[in-house]
Amino acid sequence: MTPPRTSPPVRFRFDGREIAARDGDSLAAALAENGITRLHSTSAGSSRGIFCGMGVCQDCLLEVDGQRSQRACMTKVRNGMDVRTQDDGRFAQPPSLQKADPAPEPRIETMVLVIGAGPAGLVAAIACREMGLDVLVIDERDAAGGQYFKPRSAASRHTRRADAQHRSGDGLRARAAGLDIRLQTTVWSARRGSDERFDVHALGPQGRLHVVARALLLATGAYELPALVPGWTLPGVMSIGAGQTLVRRYGVAPGKRTLIAGNGPLGLQLGAEILALGGTVLGIIERSRPASGAALAAAVVSDPALVMRGAYFAARMSRARVPMLWGWQVGRIEGGDSLTVEIEQLDGGNRRSIETDALCIGEGFAPQIELARLLDCPMDLRDGIAVPRRAADGSTPVTGVWIAGDGGGLGGAQLAEEQGRTSAASIARWLGEPAPIEARAHRTRQIERFQKALWQLYAAPPRQAGRMLDDLVVCRCENVSAGQVRQAIGNGAQDPGGVKRATRLGMGRCQGRYCTRPVLGLLEAAGRSVDANSLFAPQLPARPLPLRDVTIEKPEWSGHRESRPSARPSSQAQWPLGGGHYDLAVIGAGVTGLAAAREAALAGAKVIVLDQGQVGAEASGGNAGSLHLQLLSWDFGAKAFAGGSAALRTLALQKQSIALWGELETTLAANFEMKVTGGLMVAENPAQIDFLKRKAAAEATVGIETQVLDRAEVLALVPHLSADVVAGAWCPGEGKINPLPATLALARSARASGAEIETLARVTDLVAEPGRYRIDTARGAVSASRMIIAAGGWSAELGRHLGVDLPVRGAPLQMLVTEPAPPLLPCLLAHADRHLTMKQGANGTVLIGGAWTAETSATGQPRVLLDSIEGNLWVACRTVPAIAGLSLVRSWAAMNIDIDGAPLLSTLPGHSKVVVAATANGFTLGPLMGREAARLAMTGQAAPELAPFTLSRF
Repeated sequence: MTPPRTSPPVRFRFDGREIAARDGDSLAAALAENGITRLHSTSAGSSRGIFCGMGVCQDCLLEVDGQRSQRACMTKVRNGMDVRTQDDGRFAQPPSLQKADPAPEPRIETMVLVIGAGPAGLVAAIACREMGLDVLVIDERDAAGGQYFKPRSAASRHTRRADAQHRSGDGLRARAAGLDIRLQTTVWSARRGSDERFDVHALGPQGRLHVVARALLLATGAYELPALVPGWTLPGVMSIGAGQTLVRRYGVAPGKRTLIAGNGPLGLQLGAEILALGGTVLGIIERSRPASGAALAAAVVSDPALVMRGAYFAARMSRARVPMLWGWQVGRIEGGDSLTVEIEQLDGGNRRSIETDALCIGEGFAPQIELARLLDCPMDLRDGIAVPRRAADGSTPVTGVWIAGDGGGLGGAQLAEEQGRTSAASIARWLGEPAPIEARAHRTRQIERFQKALWQLYAAPPRQAGRMLDDLVVCRCENVSAGQVRQAIGNGAQDPGGVKRATRLGMGRCQGRYCTRPVLGLLEAAGRSVDANSLFAPQLPARPLPLRDVTIEKPEWSGHRESRPSARPSSQAQWPLGGGHYDLAVIGAGVTGLAAAREAALAGAKVIVLDQGQVGAEASGGNAGSLHLQLLSWDFGAKAFAGGSAALRTLALQKQSIALWGELETTLAANFEMKVTGGLMVAENPAQIDFLKRKAAAEATVGIETQVLDRAEVLALVPHLSADVVAGAWCPGEGKINPLPATLALARSARASGAEIETLARVTDLVAEPGRYRIDTARGAVSASRMIIAAGGWSAELGRHLGVDLPVRGAPLQMLVTEPAPPLLPCLLAHADRHLTMKQGANGTVLIGGAWTAETSATGQPRVLLDSIEGNLWVACRTVPAIAGLSLVRSWAAMNIDIDGAPLLSTLPGHSKVVVAATANGFTLGPLMGREAARLAMTGQAAPELAPFTLSRF
C-alpha cells in the first residue's frame, strides 16, 4: 500500500512485482515499507536483509538492472529499475560478456582533504575555509551530515515539523554551502606518496578520483555493534542506527511492529520517532538497570537540555504504554514470516518471547578505522575495540594525519564538532598558516563530562565471550560459529590471523568489522594474549568495489622485486623455550617445514619446528592455492630465467607432489578442497598460439601432457571467456587446493607424530658446535644434531649465520579475491602472454593472481601495490569479462621466494648436516620438498631426480 504523496510515485520491479516508492527513497526504505525483508542469499544459503543501514555490512545486496552487489541502503530508486534478490550462487540475469573499459581517473590536488561529511568533517572543512586553506571533502552518502545529521529525503513521509536535530543539521549544511564536497564517493585507498603528500583513491558517480593532499583529516565516524545472539543475522533484524535511518531520513518504520533492544539512549529516541510516524513499538529492552539518582544528577548538571530530551522520549513511551524493560536483553531470535524474540532478565533468569516484524538491536559502537590503519596509524584496544591514537588536537603519530569525531572513539555529535574545529586549527598551524580559531577546551570538557555521566546512567555488564554458545554465528559473512573459533584455538590458533586461516572468519564482504571483537574475546577467554598487534591486516580496498572500476592496463613486470623481509609484529608473549636437544630442528613452519617435520617424526626422530611468526602465516598461508603442472608464461621462452630450462626440469617433481597432496588428503582424513580440474592457458593471437605449441612440445619431453585446443574446444571448457581468446593449452593434471586447511592439517599431523612446533621464536643466531648446532631464538636457545632451513624468503639471512650466501631472496607478490559468485571458472586459468592465474574457490570466490609484484613497507612487511591491483584486474577482466561485475573484497601480499625458477634442495657447504629447502613454486612442491628434505637431513641421501637442484648449479 502506498501512502498519499504530493508527487508521482517512482515505480520499479522487484522480483517481478511492481513496487511504488517516493522519489528520493533508498531501495531499503521502499522495500521495508512494503514488508520485504529478504534481499540477499549467501553462498551458504543463508538469507540476509537490511542490517547496518549505512553501507558497512554489505548484506542488503541486490541485483539492479543486471549489476550485482548493489547495496539497498545506498541505492536510490529510479523509474523502471529492474531489481532482483541477489543469490550468490546464481545470476538473476546472464553476466555481461563485455570487456571492462579502463576508467579515467582525474587528479585533484588540495591542501587539506577531509574524509567524512558528518559533524566533525563539515565543521573542520568550514573552519579550514575560514582560515584560507584549500579544502576538499569526500563522503560516501548522498547528502552531507553523517549518521547524526542525516536530512529528511525530498519526499519524506514525515508530516510534522523537523525536530531540533534535523534543523541543526540543515544549519550546518547551510554553513557548508560553497565547499567542494564530493558525495556518493567511496575512498578505497589512502597512502603516503613518495613526495610526503597523501595519495587517496576514490570511486564516485563520475568514476574514479585521485586526490593528492598535504594534510588528511579522517572524520569517518563509527558503526554500530550488535548484540551477538543466535539469530542476529536473520532478515528483519537490523541495527538501531538502520532503524533510525529508515525513520528519520525516509519516514518509514522498520516494520509494522518493531521491537527495540540494546544498551544506550538511542533506543528511546527511535521508539519515540516510530510512534510519531504512527508505527507500533512493542517494547524497549534495555540491558542497563534503572539509573541511580547520583548518575542522573551528574548528567543533568553536565547538559540539562539533552537530559530533558531523553526524558521527553521516555514520557512519549509511557504515554503510548510501550513496555520498557530495564535489566533485560535479547537471548535468541528465531525467524519465519515474522521474528520470535526471546528476551531474558539479567538478574533473576526470567524469560519471555515476543513476536515482531522487525527487531532493532545495538550494543555499542566501533570507530571506522580502515583508512587509519592503511595509513599506519597506531591502534589501542579498549574493551576489544580498536581505537586510533590521537592527541587532544586530533593529530596522530603519523605526520600529516588527523582524526576527528567518532572515528577516533565514541563521543557524540557535539564533541565531534568541537574536535573538528580543534583539528582544523592544528592543521593550519602545521601547514604554517595563521590559525585564529582556537580550541574551546571548556566546551570540550563539558561534553566529555556529559558523555561520562550518560554512560554511567546506562552502565551494563558486558556480554562474556566465554559464554557464547557454540552454534552462535560470530562471522556473518562467512557463517563461522563460536564453536568453530574455539576449535581453531584448541588446534593451535594464537591470534585472529590463525583463526582466520583455520575458519575463513574475517574474509567476507564486511572485511572483519563485525567479527573482530568476538574473536578477540574468544581468544582472551582461552588465555591468549591480545592487543592491537592481534588485529587482522588492514584491507585494500577499504570497501568492496566493482572490479570494472579498478581495471587499467599496466606494463607487465620483467622480474621479481626482491626485498629483505621482516617478521610480522605480534602481541603474543610466550614462555621461554625449554632448551633441550633434538635430532632435527626445522626452521620455518610453512608447508615445506611442516612436511619435513612430519616425515622425520614418523621415522622416530625427535623434532622441533621453530618459526618467527605463526604456523603457515607467510607464503604457505598467503598463496592462491594453484597446483601448477604446465609452465606459466614467464617460465618458458624469452621471459624465463635461462629460457626456462630450470623450470622445465621441475615439472616432473610437481607431478609427483600433486599426487602426494592427494595421498595426504586421504591419509590425514582432511578436506583440502583439492580438485584436479585441469588447467587452461589461453591465447589471443597467432604468436601466442605458436608459444603454446612450443611450450607443449617442451613439456612432453619431461612427461607432462598438454594439448593445444582451438576456440570451440576452449569455450566448451570455459564458456565465459572473452571473444578475443582464440585457442588454449589444456593440461588435465593441473588443479587447485585450499592452502589454509592443507597447511593446518600438516601441522596437526606433525604434532601428532611427535614434532614440537614453537611459534614466535625468531632465530637470532646459528652456531656450529662440536656434534651439534646451537639455535638462538627470541625465546631462548635449543640445540640439534641436524637442521633444515625451510624459511622461505628469510632463508638467506639464516644462511649468513653459517657463512653461506644462499641464492634465495624474498619476493613479495599479491593476490586478489572477489566476492562469492556463481560458477564461472571450472578449472585453473592462465594466459599465454600475460601475468594471470585465476581459479574459483569452493565458496564461489574468484582468486586472481599471476605473480604481480608487491612491495615491502617501511616495517618490512609485504604490501600490495595499486598499479599491480589495477593491472592484474585489467588482464583478468579482459580474459573473463563476466567477472567485471563482481566486487573486489580484499587483497593481500605474501613473501614469495625468488631463486631461478626451480627448487633448491641441498646441504650447505661445510655443513653436511644442514639442509636448505626452498621452492619457487612453493605450495605445489611443498610436501615433496619437505619429505625429501627430511630424508636428506636424516640419511645424507637424496633421490637421484633431485640431483639437478642442489647449490652446485650456482
